[in-house]
Amino acid sequence: MNTSTNLASSFWSIENLAPLAGIGAPILLGILLWFIYRRAGSLYFLRDLIWRIFGGTTEFDNHSQFDNLRKELREIEYFRYEFNIPAKNLHEANLAHRWIVDNGLAPGDLSRNRAYIDWSDFNAPRFATGKFSPKRFRCFIALLAILGVLLAPLPMASQSPYMMVWLKNEPDSPAFYLSQQDIKFEMWFPDDKLTLDQCRSSERLAPFTRYMPEENLDTICSFFMATDYAVEVEKGLKGQRRFLAVVSAILFLGLVLVVLKLSRMQRAQNVYNRFIASTTP
Repeated sequence: MNTSTNLASSFWSIENLAPLAGIGAPILLGILLWFIYRRAGSLYFLRDLIWRIFGGTTEFDNHSQFDNLRKELREIEYFRYEFNIPAKNLHEANLAHRWIVDNGLAPGDLSRNRAYIDWSDFNAPRFATGKFSPKRFRCFIALLAILGVLLAPLPMASQSPYMMVWLKNEPDSPAFYLSQQDIKFEMWFPDDKLTLDQCRSSERLAPFTRYMPEENLDTICSFFMATDYAVEVEKGLKGQRRFLAVVSAILFLGLVLVVLKLSRMQRAQNVYNRFIASTTP
């Protein structure tokens, strides 16, 4: 009897994720272009590159005013990308520069805090203080704690000799945990573990009926009789560990992003405090 025919098998399978690897490079390229477009507001440089590759001219003949328009488009694109300020034309760029100088701010302060500045009116830009309010700080700190709690047990779980499974033909039955020596029905600190010796006696099997019906226990006991039992458990453990490694990586990435978010909020708060200090008589 093949043990895997009685268990839901695809849950831990890392092979299901393999097709995603083939589209990784286009996704990364798309993310890069999205980042540039989001910061610069346009992709004129890319259009110019394609135009030049196919032999297109880079200047207007005898029409200097058109060249000025073309240069202004590229200059404002470079301004947006360099300083991360969403100016639509050179006039707004000049207003932003004047506001920076008048308030004693550094261009780097604004380029790193675009999300926390309201540029809807370049005559009077203002800080979006609601985005780094104390309440928002508390929410992200709580999220950081939740991610930490979820991540903490995963290293220990990945080293566990037990594989989490359930009966394929009994979707309502609870999950249980297989190892090469025994089976447990509770993840942490189980009172009893089911062994081959206990499966041979109905009396010794009776305490486990509080977890599931006896007929399901008989099915589970039959796993011990399978010649490929140890091989299937070892195979399942490898897949489980890969899956937990992926989950750990996702949670760790979430932790890093939350920490970065908190640091950006704190940085915006510091810039705002300097702004208030410079504008207060």
